[in-house]
Amino acid sequence: MLDKIKFLKQAKDSINGLIFQFFVQGILLIILGIVVVMYPQLLILLFAFVFILIGIGSLVVASKISKFRKKLDKFFNLLG
Repeated sequence: MLDKIKFLKQAKDSINGLIFQFFVQGILLIILGIVVVMYPQLLILLFAFVFILIGIGSLVVASKISKFRKKLDKFFNLLG
């Protein structure tokens, strides 16, 4: 029973992490878009930076989803 409660807490933490990551990513992309409008000569640098951030964010999301999938597999194995 405690394993199920621990699993649900970890699932909630994973979802909260995903929400936070997407929220921060959205704010940064909006700020970068405003800066590009104000300083068009920085467009190439900003796009490179955005691509790097999106790549890092994607790796973080993939890692969290992978961990969640493993926990989900354990949960379903307990059910039979």
